[in-house]
Amino acid sequence: KEKVVLVTETPPTVAQSAPKVVTEPTVEQIIRNAAKKYGIGEDYFLSIAMCESTLNPKAVNKNYYDNGHPSGLFQHISGYYPARAIKYGYSTDVFDAYSNANVTAAMFADGLQRYWECK
Repeated sequence: KEKVVLVTETPPTVAQSAPKVVTEPTVEQIIRNAAKKYGIGEDYFLSIAMCESTLNPKAVNKNYYDNGHPSGLFQHISGYYPARAIKYGYSTDVFDAYSNANVTAAMFADGLQRYWECK
């Protein structure tokens, strides 16, 4: 005689069947996380970004030019940004909010705040 084994599957629970929702961090969260990572006051660092770009990662100041326009969250001169990003290990896209915030925070941690108009 053959032995018959009955296999039953239990229905998935709600947690198992629900799709995972991945939310992107807000610009403010990106800035605060960069500040924390590099030991800078979160509110202070956020105020610098607010002053520089009104928290707009795509901001460009067309009224100034010196090897590029001030661009991105912290208004890096676009011509200098790639070398800065490479030095600190981030994307060379000046409009990448994560990269821009972390490069700036790393520069602040290295004492290079003098490059910013907003204090």
